[in-house]
Amino acid sequence: MLASPACQVLPPGFPGYQASCLYTKDPGEKWSAPDMDKAKQLVAESGTAGQEVVIISEDYATSKNIGQYLQSVLNELGYKAGVKALPRNIQYTYIQNTKNKMQVGISQWYQDYPAASDFLNILFGCDSFHPDSDSSANLPGFCDKEIDAKMKAALKLAITDAAGANKMWAEIDKAVMEKSPGVPLFNPKHVDFVSKRVGNFQFNAQFYWIITQSWVK
Repeated sequence: MLASPACQVLPPGFPGYQASCLYTKDPGEKWSAPDMDKAKQLVAESGTAGQEVVIISEDYATSKNIGQYLQSVLNELGYKAGVKALPRNIQYTYIQNTKNKMQVGISQWYQDYPAASDFLNILFGCDSFHPDSDSSANLPGFCDKEIDAKMKAALKLAITDAAGANKMWAEIDKAVMEKSPGVPLFNPKHVDFVSKRVGNFQFNAQFYWIITQSWVK
């Protein structure tokens, strides 16, 4: 399996990660199955059934396939969904800019460094939202003052107490998912194939395979 369903912003094994899955058939620590009956009930209660929804994907196969899958799910829920595939060199800036009135955008995020803030604060912090800009990593424009204050407190605490800060980030992760400004889809698994001649294979949470430390016999 090259990926696993994602239930929260932080990926498994990452600093601050505590397993929690709110949106599944049997809420708990793990994803179990979709609950389409509940989803259809929520759509009916929202009064949005029948609305047209455009999913903005990138134009390469994987992103388009994800877009088509989401299209099928949204159609099953009662919407009229379509997919618009944009060149990958402009898609990310396009979905960041509020002028484009994006409804659903497919994106992916990999950490710049192994810290919970690089996910939660960058993607959902108030300071990361810049209206009418091609540089606004907070795609949904999410700004919850209470959650944002906790993020800033966790950032400050991390300077002197990394473990304590990670406990705060775990709580922030759950708080963000309760508000549900975005929908995590899956966590890809990083796979390296090496021959028996490769020695000193080292894996780093930030840089992955540290090739410079390996040798070939």
